[in-house]
Amino acid sequence: MTEQLTPPTGYQLSHAVGTTFTLDLATALSVPLSFASHHVAADDDTIGILDAVRRVADKMDIFAQAGEISMGAASDLVALLEESVHPVHVNHGLFHPKVWFLEYAAGDHRAYRFLCASRNLTEDHSWDTLVRLDGTFDRGVTHAENAPLADLLEALPRLVVNPLPAERAAALRAFADRLRAVSWELPSNAHALRFHALGIPGADVPDFQGKRALIISPFATEDGLRLLRSDVRTATHLLSRATTLDALPAEAIDEKLSTYVLDEAAIGDDLDPVRLNGLHAKVVIVDRRDGSHVFLGSANATRAAWHSNVEVMVEITGPRSTFGVEATLDALGDLKEEYITEGGVEESEEERAKRRLESMLRDVAAAHFTVRVLPGAPHSLRVWADAGLAATVERASREGISLRWHLLTRADLGATLFAPDEDAAPTVTGVPLTDITPFICMIARDAAGNDRRTIVLAALLDDVPSRKDAIVARQLTDRASFLRLLTLMLELSGNIFNSGENSGAAQFAFGAASGDSDGSGVFEALVRALGKGHQGLDEVRRIIDFVRENDDGRNLLPDGFDVLWSNVWRAYTSLNGARR
Repeated sequence: MTEQLTPPTGYQLSHAVGTTFTLDLATALSVPLSFASHHVAADDDTIGILDAVRRVADKMDIFAQAGEISMGAASDLVALLEESVHPVHVNHGLFHPKVWFLEYAAGDHRAYRFLCASRNLTEDHSWDTLVRLDGTFDRGVTHAENAPLADLLEALPRLVVNPLPAERAAALRAFADRLRAVSWELPSNAHALRFHALGIPGADVPDFQGKRALIISPFATEDGLRLLRSDVRTATHLLSRATTLDALPAEAIDEKLSTYVLDEAAIGDDLDPVRLNGLHAKVVIVDRRDGSHVFLGSANATRAAWHSNVEVMVEITGPRSTFGVEATLDALGDLKEEYITEGGVEESEEERAKRRLESMLRDVAAAHFTVRVLPGAPHSLRVWADAGLAATVERASREGISLRWHLLTRADLGATLFAPDEDAAPTVTGVPLTDITPFICMIARDAAGNDRRTIVLAALLDDVPSRKDAIVARQLTDRASFLRLLTLMLELSGNIFNSGENSGAAQFAFGAASGDSDGSGVFEALVRALGKGHQGLDEVRRIIDFVRENDDGRNLLPDGFDVLWSNVWRAYTSLNGARR
């Protein structure tokens, strides 16, 4: 999905707001690459990723269900996402939408894109759906059909566990106002478009009245099917997972319901890098006289999805020959196969234990956690939660579930104590500067030895100002990586110094490059940035100062660089003063 985030030609990202149920922080690190892919040589290029994340951190907000945040491959760079990630807790259900609101800028021009998917922001590769809509800004016009989307954007700051900074909340409200004036291009052959943002004030369940229906959903319950089918006059086709169909009560499977699963040939396993490994798409199609209404997005065929959760579905109306039930069944072809079941299979104890632990962790993650950095080096951290967590901890104890936590950066630094205030808070000691983090890993384990874990994001008090500079500096392994980061930060070239330490130093010395470079060296890059009054020079100076003071024998600064930088900075401050 991330390739759909790439700005139109000539545009740059202005603001991106994503929502997801489950969030893998390692996957989230790949999102900025989509916004700045022209700066990055490869997806596994640490310096390129670092620059891409740094570049969009204040323009990107990702909202995810509290208790459903995880970390795939460990990375220091996740620290750069601390201000962009916002855990959400909804009292009446789950936060489950998977959408992106995107605004791009080219001078005074604005372009908009809305993505509505069934896929979470994780590495999962299942059969999913994605709707992409591109739009333009109609100044002075309010498009009433956009109200559900704008209302959801406005509601997000009220749903977060940790209050948003005032400027981020204001930016979301302003984005929502602009969104109301966006005119969307209709998908090919469609003649109407509607949005449904469920679970926020004013939201209504869509009308599913029609002649026949097709439901595609990995999860389905009896009450959910009753809701979706009650106004369908003839046949309903349901494509789901075998375990879901088997678990339906027998009375939910009647003569008007045809059930299917994905064909085995269409499903790989978790280790298969090519084939998709399961069904995760959520689609409802209803045939009516005015055409077929196709609902795509995040809602499963459960009553909770349509009545309790926060979900987003796009409703597209078009001719039955293209969008209808039979047309879609024909398009699925051999990907589906009929699945006959009598239902009534009870859930396994393993599944019940998994759901119980996940629910417990969502309740734990709904609490407001705080981390305070204490004076001294190596550092010490004090960790506590709000008083509301006490009831959850007591319930866990009654249910035989043990809870513990540790720093995301250090599995050996944690505790089993969840203090309700700072006075009773445990202190972890011996924390290096780069291991200070507001990300806390929570583990819940039951008496049978089943365990689940999640990551909460705490408020970080008394943070060390140079912490993120230290994390950036830790990625610099040699002079070439230092010089490459320098040029990326100045937005002048992404791939000048790519042939080792010696070549980097030589290119610096003579201000020339070779091979695939654009012909400029770091001397030229600095001078060009100077000429443009590049504000990035302030950030460059901070990194240079940190590297100079904490080089640790790596000799990252090329010979003679100090003299060059000293002259550049003197000229910059002089010109900047003159410009002011």
